[in-house]
Amino acid sequence: MYAKAPAMAAATNWSGLYIGGNVGYGWGNNSTDFSFLPTPEALEADNNTTLGTRSSGVIGGAQLGYNWQIGSLVTGLEADIQGSGIKGSARAIPTIRGTAIPDPTSVFSSEQKLSWFGTVRGRLGLTVTPELLLYGTGGLAYGRVDASANWFASFADEGRLVQSQAPASVSKTSVGWTVGAGAEWMFARNWSAKLEYLYIDLGSESAIGDLTVNQVLNPPFAVGYTWHARENIARVGVNYHFN
Repeated sequence: MYAKAPAMAAATNWSGLYIGGNVGYGWGNNSTDFSFLPTPEALEADNNTTLGTRSSGVIGGAQLGYNWQIGSLVTGLEADIQGSGIKGSARAIPTIRGTAIPDPTSVFSSEQKLSWFGTVRGRLGLTVTPELLLYGTGGLAYGRVDASANWFASFADEGRLVQSQAPASVSKTSVGWTVGAGAEWMFARNWSAKLEYLYIDLGSESAIGDLTVNQVLNPPFAVGYTWHARENIARVGVNYHFN
């Protein structure tokens, strides 16, 4: 009498189409450049400066991708779209032109928000075990950047209150790049969980705020602003594999 051999478990296969969702957190130390135009000396204003704007918030979205596996090597393409609550603001007292002395009559302010973003990336990884994939990733990033800034000054001149400001803002879908790494674990047939980090650089956006004095336009003076959008993303997700 011969006993029937037990069925062998199916080998893990990373090849094929997959779809999933993710949730995570984003943070950054963005910056805003303030430039008095045509020059700080001509405007009799404060020093040009750069103001750091710390941003943070929760993100969540969905991803779609395709893998090709050759032995322990896994390559693929993935696209994702994310809703984002990443935002931040900052205020600082500038320094008096030509010195390092704070100017108590003036203030710089800046706000920045990433409303949504997406990426289209290549992936390249190795299976440490049949169920565990470690990979690097990089490619295109894009997202909606909303930013605003202002230089405000208020002082008394011969008994008269003088208020100067030059607000400006920008709302634009910016395009940049991303790079990162992750780990993905096939914990059940057709199902995997992943942990991923991405660094996203959406470049810079600029705008010019015309100077007003007591709400009266004061040409040709202005303040130029440049916002730099760079974020760190950490997220976890689940994928379903159609294979």
